[in-house]
Amino acid sequence: MAIYKERKKWRVDIYVNGKKFKTRCGFATKKEAKNWHDTESAILLNKNQDDKEEYHFTFDELMMRYKEIHLNTISASTKKRYLIDIEKRIEPFFKTIFLKNITTMMIEDFKRKMLSNLSIKSSNNCIGVLKTIFKKAIEWNMITTNPCDLIKMQKTHRKLFSWWQDKKDIAKFIETAKTDRYYLAYRLGLDCGMRLGEIIGLLKSDIDLEHGYIHITRQWLEKEKCYGPPKHGKSRYIRFEIGSELYNLLKAAVLTNPEEKILFFAKEGGILSCRKLSGVYFQKLIEKSGVPRIRFHDLRHTFASWFMIERDNIWELKGILGHQDIMTTQIYAHLSNRSGGVPSFEWIKS
Repeated sequence: MAIYKERKKWRVDIYVNGKKFKTRCGFATKKEAKNWHDTESAILLNKNQDDKEEYHFTFDELMMRYKEIHLNTISASTKKRYLIDIEKRIEPFFKTIFLKNITTMMIEDFKRKMLSNLSIKSSNNCIGVLKTIFKKAIEWNMITTNPCDLIKMQKTHRKLFSWWQDKKDIAKFIETAKTDRYYLAYRLGLDCGMRLGEIIGLLKSDIDLEHGYIHITRQWLEKEKCYGPPKHGKSRYIRFEIGSELYNLLKAAVLTNPEEKILFFAKEGGILSCRKLSGVYFQKLIEKSGVPRIRFHDLRHTFASWFMIERDNIWELKGILGHQDIMTTQIYAHLSNRSGGVPSFEWIKS
């Protein structure tokens, strides 16, 4: 399909198997041309050829429609990831094959090829994209059966998360980080299990010092360079002890931060970069303190692990972490000691 201007009017060409199938010109606007194309395409999908034989679509025709319609409805970051799999792996394998000739065994061959060149996770992602493509082909009546229906993802062994299992390591890190301008950010990860984007997205108005809670209302999306809703689209509250060190840090940040709204900002001004905080400032402190190297996100794992050890309440932990499914929180269940004790996150004193 091609939509283009011809003099002062818009023209539409519809191609089938590389040949021009239908043409119409004289549209006043591009929108009118696009509406005509969509209407004619819908007719084409359900129409039999003059000889009463079913029209057979090729994979590249499906991909042309998939890119034009579906990819424009998903987020920019997901679209970018999809296009890598589509253009580098999927299209070269299936490009000119008729959809009716693509079998489950052919998909298995493709899966084996991906597994020989990619990690299991990357291979599964690629197969996942292929599954969505064929689901759309079903919706658009381009095929009647999905060759991916019986294809299963390759099983992966769950990777154990990293966390500071010795409180002495936590105390050493905290002692080193105390003079760092982003000390509060590290404590929010350690004491509240907050995600990095949630920490960067915090507003002064999200901190209730009188009642002792943080209201998670948004997060900073590093790739999109904008604020967005919290993960799963749900806000939540995290309580902290009034009079604790975390309380004093939050109070100081709310009262002394020169910015009008945000809590954390870059040294040169403006929004603090997640990558700089996690990959530069945080890692330098780890090296300086001499503790086991972990990612910034592993501060969240450290909080959750010690919460299960000291409080042993997985449902309460689920709410604090903002998990949608309790099965996600279950990765910390093995740390339970059934003590029923009250946790203390005054790390240095422990």
